[in-house]
Amino acid sequence: MVTRRGAAPAGSNGVIGIAAYSTRVSGEAQGVRDLALCHTLTQGALGVPDRGRAVTTAEKHITRTHRHAPRRREHRHTHTVWFFLGGVAVWLYLGIVVLHLLRNFAAVPAWIFVGAALVPATIFWIMVHRLRTTDSITAVNLIVAAVIGGTLALTVAATFDTLVGQLPQPKFDDIPVLSLALAGFVEEFCKGLLIVIVGWKLAKTTRNGLFVGGAVGLGFAVLETMYYISSKFTGADPIIAAAGEAAQRGLLAPFCHVLWSALFGAALFSAAAKKGRFRLSWLVIATYVGVAILHGAWDGSAALVIALTGNALVGILAQLVGWALSIIAGALIWRHVARKEPAPPIAAEPVSGEPPAGSAPASPVPA
Repeated sequence: MVTRRGAAPAGSNGVIGIAAYSTRVSGEAQGVRDLALCHTLTQGALGVPDRGRAVTTAEKHITRTHRHAPRRREHRHTHTVWFFLGGVAVWLYLGIVVLHLLRNFAAVPAWIFVGAALVPATIFWIMVHRLRTTDSITAVNLIVAAVIGGTLALTVAATFDTLVGQLPQPKFDDIPVLSLALAGFVEEFCKGLLIVIVGWKLAKTTRNGLFVGGAVGLGFAVLETMYYISSKFTGADPIIAAAGEAAQRGLLAPFCHVLWSALFGAALFSAAAKKGRFRLSWLVIATYVGVAILHGAWDGSAALVIALTGNALVGILAQLVGWALSIIAGALIWRHVARKEPAPPIAAEPVSGEPPAGSAPASPVPA
């Protein structure tokens, strides 16, 4: 017999049909109550109890457990150590076998590039694997920032450095004081300009600023280090001289450029977060001055001390102190900013059969 959905069946077995119908309706009502109870406990677990009724002991326990539960961290095998060691092996093979033993100097550009890009590439590898699916920037954005932003930043900075060097200025031991003092301000300004350009259409968050600024600094560091390594490739044993420069600047300089640019980028994006566009603020100005001073301490501490004291040993010690100050201070500030702006949470996958978030639960009572 065909009956309308939701209506009690009639006929010779009417009493049995009515009993079965009553049982089904009772089960559906119980389902509604179970759903309401589940919703109530979920509200309590999220710390949003229903206003207008007392919070039960069970709800308090669920809320307390949820709030004090340890956060699970993503564990991903990025093989960073193998990536770095593989780059070291390639660089050593090019330098020892190809250049020193086989004397094939056609590989000099490749050897210089690997030596200059090894540490920046490893940092970039880490940055890319730190991105999450919930981030509003991608690895492609970071590649654009590193390649285009770093190249244009170095181009503009080289232009301004040359113009500043043409200005009349005092010299200590043939070292132009004004050029040395303004090098940090000029280069950080140029990197900040390119951070704004490549990040113009990106979401303005402090976390994005750390990534974009760090990527621009990486590209800048690779090109600058390549120049310093190639400038040492002279003399009776150019491989040894250039290798020493690669070990010094290739290992340390990328960290400084990344830190300075990342902090400056974080300040630029943080100031733009409220209105969605870049603007000048006291935070931006203070960060710019701070990273420029750190940059100047990195560049000119040894030269100025040697010029003033005439003691090379004191100059080397001053340079080491300047490097340590730049790296440690920048790293501590970067760590503070990164903790203040954590990564967006990863959305939990819905349980099979569970309606997507934001949609109203379907009523168990048939229409």
